[in-house]
Amino acid sequence: MNVKRLQKELRELHKDPISNCIALPFEENISQWRFIFKGADDTDYKGGLYMGSIVLPEQYPFAPPRISMITPNGRFKADGKSICLSISDWHPESWNPAWGVRAIIIGLISFFYDSKNTAGAVKTNSAQKREFAEKSIVFNRQHVDYQRLFGDNDIENELTNNMKPIFTNKTVIIKRKRSINKK
Repeated sequence: MNVKRLQKELRELHKDPISNCIALPFEENISQWRFIFKGADDTDYKGGLYMGSIVLPEQYPFAPPRISMITPNGRFKADGKSICLSISDWHPESWNPAWGVRAIIIGLISFFYDSKNTAGAVKTNSAQKREFAEKSIVFNRQHVDYQRLFGDNDIENELTNNMKPIFTNKTVIIKRKRSINKK
């Protein structure tokens, strides 16, 4: 594994981050990355915060990563299994060693909003996607990887500033404030 290259990629992501996204490796294993990204405002994923995983092989950058989603989202299975993408371990023949973590994440996010079927995709309707978006922050906060890497982050803070708590019995449910346009 090319540790120096990964350290350089990490520095570049800190210096020039991907919009509405944070990507970090574990300190003890730079080949294990997690990333979070905010659902785009003009989609059913609006208000969602989605966490995924990138596992880089020992041969990186000469072999592709395993990419998976952790947060249930309505687009890809969140079962820890690799998603079939041209930039993933499903298609080593199409992998380009010039691609790095930034390209992997941008590629996954762009495919996230596409409706094409692939291994690891799920079929859901708009209401289901919106429900996953509403539950995503609570799910992430309970996940150990999220707690370790993203415990206090600007993306979640921005999203939760647009939420209001609803109290029921012993549970606090977070609902998004919805604006109603009056014509």
